[in-house]
Amino acid sequence: MNCRKLGKTELNISEIGFGSWGIGGFPFWNSDGDKKSIRSIEKAIDLGINFFDTAPVYGFGHSEELLGKTLKPVRDKVIIATKCGLTWNKRKISAITRNCTRKSILKEIDQSLSRLKTDRIDLYQVHWPDVKTPQEETMTALMELQQKGKIRYFGVSNYSLEQLKAGLKIACIESIQVPYNLLNRSIEKDILPFCKSNNISVIAYSPLASGVLTGKYNKETKFTDWRSKSIPGDFSGEKYEINIDKVDQLKKLAFSLNDNTTRTAIKWTLNDSSIASTLVGVKNDAQLKENLKGIDQRLQGHLISKLNRIFL
Repeated sequence: MNCRKLGKTELNISEIGFGSWGIGGFPFWNSDGDKKSIRSIEKAIDLGINFFDTAPVYGFGHSEELLGKTLKPVRDKVIIATKCGLTWNKRKISAITRNCTRKSILKEIDQSLSRLKTDRIDLYQVHWPDVKTPQEETMTALMELQQKGKIRYFGVSNYSLEQLKAGLKIACIESIQVPYNLLNRSIEKDILPFCKSNNISVIAYSPLASGVLTGKYNKETKFTDWRSKSIPGDFSGEKYEINIDKVDQLKKLAFSLNDNTTRTAIKWTLNDSSIASTLVGVKNDAQLKENLKGIDQRLQGHLISKLNRIFL
């Protein structure tokens, strides 16, 4: 597994990161059970993945707990990233709120450290921008945690370029985590060029567009999980049907390469050097092994161009 440097730090993280949203299970996903989730974490380590990304809200702490228990024996060999800024008072999606105040962040870090069974977080990220809380308060709280040794470095997630620039005026932000895939290339306009010029790493999540780019869905698919409540176009409606037509072309291209749709879509995200790591969601070890087969083999330039034309 190839590694890339994280921002201006000394950390080298695996190009493929273990995305831990799925193993959290309820309320967003149905997991394959804790035993299979644990085996998938162990398989990730065997395959050379050293970067594990999670968040408190994934399963309301369950994802962090599974990672903490499984990674404890190899803690010094892995890089753990988690997040702050989303809190809840009931275990349901509608009860999740954004809270990036100093008081909340100082409370959340101790809860995450406990669940992850560690004394420090390698990369601590603001999960979603909280427009009600001044950036200065949020960034100052993160710097305070860094000075105390509870976190090594920090980044942001789901920030706009303007929000990222505002944070950089206050603190040293090493990374930004954003969605990036063949169906969502909006960061190419501003965030990717800016990060490349300023040595800020981009961590890409949802490289498979929450499953659409796997090729296993069609125009008649009716989603019953959180995707059924999303904005029309992503998983339903005319835009979704157009995207399925594009995925059908991706299938044909992948087949011509003796590859599969999933791996081809993931490889495409790694073409840009600003992408430090692409987070791949995992349900079980067999799925992980299949998705990473030959992942270090780069797509050639003419194939990248062809994919870019398909997914304009």
